[in-house]
Order: sequence, then structure tokens, then C-alpha cells
Amino acid sequence: MAAIYAVYTSPNHPPIANHLPTLIVTPHGQPTNILYSYVHTNFNSENYLLTPSPQGDLCVAKLFPPRKEGGKSSVSDPGHSSSPSARVVRCEASRNLKWTIANAGVISPIYKLSLPSPDSPDLPLFQVSKPNPNAAFWSMFYFAYAGHNIPPKRIEFGKIQKNPPGPNGGGTRISITGKTPEEKAVWQTLGEGNEDCVEWVVLCAALNLLDDEIMKAAEKNGPPPAPTPVSLRDPGPGGPAPGGRPGPGPAPQQRPPPPQHSQSIPAPNGRPPPNPQAMRNFPPPGPAPPNAGPGMPGYGPGPGQRPPPPQQQMRPGPGMGPPPGQMPPGNYGARPPQMQGQPPMQQQPPPGQIRRF
Repeated sequence: MAAIYAVYTSPNHPPIANHLPTLIVTPHGQPTNILYSYVHTNFNSENYLLTPSPQGDLCVAKLFPPRKEGGKSSVSDPGHSSSPSARVVRCEASRNLKWTIANAGVISPIYKLSLPSPDSPDLPLFQVSKPNPNAAFWSMFYFAYAGHNIPPKRIEFGKIQKNPPGPNGGGTRISITGKTPEEKAVWQTLGEGNEDCVEWVVLCAALNLLDDEIMKAAEKNGPPPAPTPVSLRDPGPGGPAPGGRPGPGPAPQQRPPPPQHSQSIPAPNGRPPPNPQAMRNFPPPGPAPPNAGPGMPGYGPGPGQRPPPPQQQMRPGPGMGPPPGQMPPGNYGARPPQMQGQPPMQQQPPPGQIRRF
């Protein structure tokens, strides 16, 4: 007996945050004839296979994928978990049917469906895997056991692949071929009269696989961009400061405070008059001592000496950043605004040419 199903995203179930989309299973070519709905709950850790009925949806199977930190379900892909137990999906169905879906693959996923065995390791019943990692479809096998010491025979009975687009196409196709007697025998793997249980087990294996593929595609595309956090660091030359406010301009030029004058009339030689406050602690004005340095506090520069230039803020050279705790100017190539238009500094005449009155 052959059977072909199609799986689509349900148009009748709105998306729920942190949950995978609800999937529907229909006969191939009949997208409006819903056989089953696959609903995700509890952050994808409790999933239900439901079938419609006049009394409402009936649960025929239940899956318990592994949980990871944060309460979110993890995929059973070998690259996403190192613990073997973290890649096992527990399954239950009507008639007290229980089984597990374990991913035993290393390079690519290999899903093995096993029935519990009380006296021995779980008995593998089905397998879903790709013939090679780059194949565009998945093959489904069942194991035929002939004796205690005889290795089981693996028999392919169907495929899982994408449907070509079209009016009744799209989605994913699950096909049970049923061409040969061995392929048809898959319906008796759970005993006579339990063909519907075989259908549930096969569909749960395919739906679990699709969940993993959806989650892997979402991880590959990356999460949605998060809001840009406020940065306390310098945005760079000409960049706006955090919060949308314009960044600070260059620091103003710092000049030594002018001495306090008692009069506004300049001294005969162009020097400012001495500070009366400073006269209390220093000798009267006159020629500077021979070994005297630059002008003393409260005095102008000594004869033949240039006044100290105004203190300028250092501009970083190429490859150098601004001094610690200091914002860079808005434009590294331009002179600071305070320096533009400033007349060049004139050198005072030598001492011998000073005209005395």
C-alpha cells in the first residue's frame, strides 16, 4: 500500500513567539484536506500531533524534544549538542505506544527510531538519513529481524523531499512507496491492525526532522538585529555623540591669564606695569640678573627674551589617538578655530636697540 503526504505551514494558526510554526499534514495534491496538525507548546518542548474529528481535535501522539538552557527547545542536530541524551526525543501515542527518536549522526543527521526494550538496549525500528550529506532528499528505512544472532536487514520504504512549486505543490512530500512486498511490509512492523500507529511514527519522524531543519535555517540566518546600545566611547572625528547630540568641538585654546593691571597705560618699553601685589615679595623692576631665566611672575619678559607662547593643545599626529580623557577635534586636518586668523608672533628687538626715554 502506497501513501503520499504533504506538509505545509498552517494558515489557520497565528505564529507564537519563541515557538516553531504549526504544521499541517494533508494527502498529496489536496492541501485543504487536513489529516493532522502538529502543534508546538511550552517553548517547543511538548509537541502534539492532532487529528480533526466532529468532537474537536484529538491527540494521537505527543513528542518531548530535549530542552536547553533558557527554556527553549534545541535541535537534535549533532552540531548543536555534545551530550547524546540531549539529542533524544521521547514520543508517546495511543495504545500505550512509546518510542524514541535519536540522532546518531556525526557529519550529517541520522535519525534512529527505537522501541523500548526492558532486557536489552532499545530495538531500532526505523531510520531516516540522507544517502550523502549533499543529497536533496532523505531516505526512510525499517529493520527486518530474522533471528537473535542475525543482523537485521535494512529495507528502504520511502523518501522525504521538497515538493516542486505549483497550484497544488510546495511544502514537503512524505512518500511511502509500497512497490514491493518488502516495502509494503512496513505497515506490519508494529503488528497486525496497527497500520495507523505506523503512520503516526513515520509522520512524527518526518515532522521532527522538519523542525530541526527550520531551526538550523533560522540559526544560519541569524537573530533579528537588536537595538543599538548607547556607547560611552568616542564616536570618532566628526561623528555624533551618543543620544543624537552633536559631539563637542575642539577644546578652546588655553592662554595664561593676563596680569592684573593697576593702570591701563603701558610702560615706556612696552612692558606691562608690575603687579602691585607682587611688589611685596620681589625686588623693584630693573634689569634682569645675568643668569635670570624667563620673566618672573608679575613681570614681562626679560630683555631679549620672547614671551612664552600661549599653551596650545597637542594635536595627535598620524596614527596617534587623542590624549587619555580628551576628545579629538572635529577635523584632524584643519587648524583649531582659535588659531585661524591669529597674527604671527613678532620678535622684540635686541636689547641694544631698545629706545629708552
